[in-house]
Amino acid sequence: MTSELTTRSHFSRLMCVSLVSILAAVAASRSTQATTLTPAATTHTDPCLPLTMPSSTELFNSSKKIFAHYFYPFPVSIDNKASATDYYNTQFLNPHGESNKHEAEGGYLRQRPLGVPEQASSANWRQLNMEGEIRAAMARGITGFTYDAMEVESPTDSTGPLHTMLAAAAAVDSRFKIVVMPDLTTFKTDSASVVKIIASVAHSPAAYRLSDGRLVVTAFDANMNSPAWWESVLNQLKDEGIDVAFVPTFLGWSNNAGKFYSFSYGIGDWGTATDPSALQMEGDPEIVHNEYHRIFMLPVGPQQFRPKDFLFWEAGNSSTFRDGWSSAIHGDADWVQMVTWNDFSESGEIEPYTDSSLKRDIGTGYYDLNGYYATWFSTGQQPAITHDVLYYFYRREPTNAAAHAQSRGDTSATGATENDIELVAFLPSAGELKITIDGKTYTKSAPAGITSFKVPSAPGVPTFTLLRNGAQVFSFEGGVQIYGTGGIPSGTLDLTYWSGSASQGGVCSL
Repeated sequence: MTSELTTRSHFSRLMCVSLVSILAAVAASRSTQATTLTPAATTHTDPCLPLTMPSSTELFNSSKKIFAHYFYPFPVSIDNKASATDYYNTQFLNPHGESNKHEAEGGYLRQRPLGVPEQASSANWRQLNMEGEIRAAMARGITGFTYDAMEVESPTDSTGPLHTMLAAAAAVDSRFKIVVMPDLTTFKTDSASVVKIIASVAHSPAAYRLSDGRLVVTAFDANMNSPAWWESVLNQLKDEGIDVAFVPTFLGWSNNAGKFYSFSYGIGDWGTATDPSALQMEGDPEIVHNEYHRIFMLPVGPQQFRPKDFLFWEAGNSSTFRDGWSSAIHGDADWVQMVTWNDFSESGEIEPYTDSSLKRDIGTGYYDLNGYYATWFSTGQQPAITHDVLYYFYRREPTNAAAHAQSRGDTSATGATENDIELVAFLPSAGELKITIDGKTYTKSAPAGITSFKVPSAPGVPTFTLLRNGAQVFSFEGGVQIYGTGGIPSGTLDLTYWSGSASQGGVCSL
């Protein structure tokens, strides 16, 4: 069972912002030429992925469901402006943005969504861009979103972000489903608002229902209110003709399942942000199945770095993400909740990300890895590796780097820290991996399959190489420069794990 829980402090200033897109096309570039890659949500061979993705029909027909937690304050465009001058670049990533509101922490965010073109239509640009996000999620095996509702006005507005998402899902693929998630950290005991939000989606064809017609609903930090409070909410909905299959999400399921299971369809957990705790969750589905006879929704997340709180959790490059998926797969979880699709304030997004440079190849690693593990989870079979793909994960400065532009440094929530460069190789046959950084070269023999290769971080730009039988297969540089303990030129701490990938087709640039 889980020994460490990640807490969550939400966006302090809620914004009724637009919901935008990602992934109109994928481009892979080499140092000498560019190659266009076009992933899709149906059967395809994608050079950014080491497998042939199953058809969307196979993924949607699986009893296993993968929901990505959608945090609506952070769509890929807030204001439908050119990315170089939009709100992300001028305010959230700027240490002096929002009238110096976030100056103490060196700026509100360290990452942002990939830039998207301005939509010409003023009437439906929000929905068009949300349709792009849904296509992007589907292309990596995600079958729905859980929508974090933090106030009552916008989720119940027919033109607001929740209903825009429902309309977009219906327009893209009727099988992609939305699960509403009232957030108890903001609603507290306001049952009328929770009932109103749930009721507002009950008649949408995009809202997820079980085969018996029950509307699936979750709630963040559900145990903030008592089981009796929740039973009253569910009874009020039933009086309105809405039967709910409740799957509460807890910050520590084992302390609450015994109180909630009698009126719940399943049990969910918000999860962990470190590798050891991600591994410990493997046994949780079996306990829930055997003791409570309910489904289990297991969390999978990439990393946690919260500039606003001066905190980070050590994710071990890609280890927490890959081992979270391992727990879901080998523990036979029923559903997975990706934590998250787009919460940039906590750096927990798997949506491709970038920084103010708008480079499209420096935050793709977790997103692309998700295609492999989501396929494994949904089909029950480990996918065959069709071609060589290398993924990298590293920070642009060490955890103890100077940060003269902040009021104080950032602290590890668990005390553990790592300062490594990781290369994750997916190989159809054995090869040799090579990482070159700061005048040093490290090598590792890698068998066919999946290999993680970590070396100490050092200043410079790492070069990653795959060799086979002494001959170079391909080589490429990492997308961001690494600085030493003197810190990055901005004087702020950026403890993001930046990530990317390459194959013989080139560097993946989404």
